[in-house]
Amino acid sequence: MDNIQKHPLKLYIQDIFRAKQTVENKYIYEIFGIKFKNIMVHGIVTAVYNKCSTTTNLEISDATASVQVYYDTTKSNNNLSNNTIKELLKDFAKASKYHDDNLNCISSLLDLMIKKKDNIMNFIEGDYVSVVGDIFVDEIRNIRMLSAYECKPTSIERDVVWMEELRYLYENFYLWNKISDNTEPPEIT
Repeated sequence: MDNIQKHPLKLYIQDIFRAKQTVENKYIYEIFGIKFKNIMVHGIVTAVYNKCSTTTNLEISDATASVQVYYDTTKSNNNLSNNTIKELLKDFAKASKYHDDNLNCISSLLDLMIKKKDNIMNFIEGDYVSVVGDIFVDEIRNIRMLSAYECKPTSIERDVVWMEELRYLYENFYLWNKISDNTEPPEIT
């Protein structure tokens, strides 16, 4: 399985439904001649439901389609355990006791980490998000969903840049490999 995309493949949401499952592994998909497991999509949150302390379901939409997303924060690379936070607070207390010169910096970083941990699930309708995860099929309803291991808030400006970035990728890499045998990619107008 060496020919699988190593990094998340950046896609429009509609391509989650267009990608074909590979025969050799039901968790590996293929589109535009590229085999992949992980994908990255951007969109706007159109619904939030089944919210628990560590999991939530979102529906996100871009200009092409909508997809349901299952997000489990315990699988996130950005997840901080409560023990880590406790240890950081102890270290901060020690640093403040000895008047460390970097105390303001340490305090700011600690505040940001605590806010990030507390706000990891605070998505509301209308938020722009970037999602990295795997495609999976909900076999009960027979629909494709996205199992997210990273879900970050973005902005409308970032979403516009994302759409332009995807346009470039599709024109110069994804579709180029499918439609042409020429050696040079098409000129962008």
